Amino acid sequence: MPSRKSLIPAGPGRPRSQEARRAVLDAARYLLEKRGYAATTIEAIAAKSGVAKTTIYRGWQNRAALLIELLVEVVNEAAPPPNRSPSLQALRTELRLGAIALGGISGMLLNSLLGEAQQDPDVRTALLNGLFYPRREASVNAIKQAQALGELRSDVPPHVAVDLLFGPLFYRMFVQHEPVTEQFIRQTLRFTLEGLSTTA
Repeated sequence: MPSRKSLIPAGPGRPRSQEARRAVLDAARYLLEKRGYAATTIEAIAAKSGVAKTTIYRGWQNRAALLIELLVEVVNEAAPPPNRSPSLQALRTELRLGAIALGGISGMLLNSLLGEAQQDPDVRTALLNGLFYPRREASVNAIKQAQALGELRSDVPPHVAVDLLFGPLFYRMFVQHEPVTEQFIRQTLRFTLEGLSTTA
């Protein structure tokens, strides 16, 4: 097995086959859903996908790098980042879809990777750069748009507004280990947006 280096994507070289990449990610997703995080090893992924371990390691430094790429893909499928639709509606949609996504494979995988990140700074950095920072910036841009339109208070820093909206979701799931219900999402949106509103 290659030595553990960093979770930065492999550098330039022979491009990995897109078919092999797809087979590897699909196999990892299947194993996660059917057997759980611990059983989703490189060996099991290679056996399920039919892709050689050497090929897998040419594409990803290690298992964590592979699973973080899968996590980003799954989350973006289930809860796309806010686009240029009306800003507050985009935030509401992202929060609702994000809660649904975290109730499935995304939540299970993220919870496991967060556990690894406590011990491995490379996993933490890869999660921040691959998932959290890009998602947060997309939400920040939606907040800025809402502020520019006069929908939200301009004196609240956009990053703080994002934390106020999404912090309760992560606290409830990963600290309290309680389900994020539709009612909870509605309450979070109502009370947070009331505080952020220009009419508050």
